[in-house]
Amino acid sequence: AGAKCRAVGRFLTAPGPRESRIPLTASGPAIHLVEWGRPDGFPVVFLHGGAHDASRWSEVCQRLPDTLRCIVPDQRGHGESDHAPDGDYSCAAQVADLVGLLDALAVERCALVGHSMGGLNALRFAGTRPERAAALVLIDVGTDTRRAGLAAVRRSRGHSSPQRASLPFDARLLDFVPTYGGDAGERRRLLVASNAPLLVLRGAWSRILPAEAAEACARLGGGTVITIPDAGHNAAQQNPEAVARALDRFLRPLAAAGH
Repeated sequence: AGAKCRAVGRFLTAPGPRESRIPLTASGPAIHLVEWGRPDGFPVVFLHGGAHDASRWSEVCQRLPDTLRCIVPDQRGHGESDHAPDGDYSCAAQVADLVGLLDALAVERCALVGHSMGGLNALRFAGTRPERAAALVLIDVGTDTRRAGLAAVRRSRGHSSPQRASLPFDARLLDFVPTYGGDAGERRRLLVASNAPLLVLRGAWSRILPAEAAEACARLGGGTVITIPDAGHNAAQQNPEAVARALDRFLRPLAAAGH
């Protein structure tokens, strides 16, 4: 039987989820993938933050129209995807995974939605492969990071060995946190190079991306900012309906135009 849709508020639940496992290379990690929406829909890749997994997007994806093909991977070392054989959790390595995944799915061009670490991966993909990025959505991450928020992230490296062993992701990722995604200058260069329609979402309570940093990022990329109410850094979990509404409004005309 085919996948069915059901009404959720004013949204139409996308068909799904459909799960698969994609081997990228003989020596690289296999990536666990969840998809929502029609297989022939406008492709939108959702990239979760560090220590999260694909399930963090489910409440958002099921609220989006089925004209979008939501492609939601567990990134390397997270969820049901393999850990990196060589321990490489750099932004460049994760973007290489994304390129391999899209090639395996025969997706030439897509919109990218990334939260936190996933936003930096989306930014690097869009900035280094602008011909493949139809649009870019950054959620609670931008070209500049609040010092207090970055300090809190850096403190996460202080886990003891027993604590690291119990984490629900490959703890070697923490070693890449201090320099992940490059400095502000590099992020700005990537954003300008991407030349893609841009939307910046930030949680109203965010301690990571202040309003002025979100506005500066949007101005540089010629985009807009939407503040998600009743949400902090993890807006997709804290207010998925508002996030879905903002994404639908941004992506619907792009999908209709076949970008």
